[in-house]
Amino acid sequence: MTTGIAVGQVPAESEPLASRPRPGSERLASGVYEEIRNRICILRYPPGHLIHENRLAQEFGISRTPVRQVLQKLQIEGFVETRSGVGTIVTGVDVAASRDVYALRLKLAELIGDLSPNTPTPAHAQAMRTLLDRAHRLKETRDTEEFWQINHARQGLVSSLIGNSALRDLYDSYYYRTARVWYNVLAQAWDEQIDALCAELQDLIRAIVSGDPKAVAYVERNHLSYYMTLLGRLAPRAVAARL
Repeated sequence: MTTGIAVGQVPAESEPLASRPRPGSERLASGVYEEIRNRICILRYPPGHLIHENRLAQEFGISRTPVRQVLQKLQIEGFVETRSGVGTIVTGVDVAASRDVYALRLKLAELIGDLSPNTPTPAHAQAMRTLLDRAHRLKETRDTEEFWQINHARQGLVSSLIGNSALRDLYDSYYYRTARVWYNVLAQAWDEQIDALCAELQDLIRAIVSGDPKAVAYVERNHLSYYMTLLGRLAPRAVAARL
């Protein structure tokens, strides 16, 4: 799995992957996969959404075969499921399973600064400052999709500092598996989550400016621990609100 960001390269402003030029069939399939996954994560495709192979094939200008392969990969990762007589639908969110994934992400974060890390650059710091500026505006706009986009871009920046490809793939994979859980709890504590996001970005900027990948790992680990605690506190409220 990739994030659409080359190792050591700072990502551009967030934009739909479908609009980016990706020559070659393999890159195109990867782009389709990432785009559909992102749509699921930012709730353009909410739980229960029916995904139509024909429409996606037409949208991306490809045959149904690669679309079907992309959906099979997403099914393995738990984002979609195929129901007889219905088709492929987006799955719901398992909060209990998300807690287990968060626990694993905590351990993976500790390895960021140990396994062949890439050195943070001024470009990384500037990109993170741009995200912080966008995050500060969220309290006024209350734009849920922008919240996801900032988080995805932050994840991409951190991932670009991971030199070990196996660790990078795992770190990205488990990030996306927990990204959707916040749609259940965001409305319960919008201001608190925006404050937490801004604090995380500020801490990451300081760590990146220091030039120490271990400092970046420390920030990631601490904030993941906080989000795991926040999830445990807010998730029961979100479930009760839907009953």
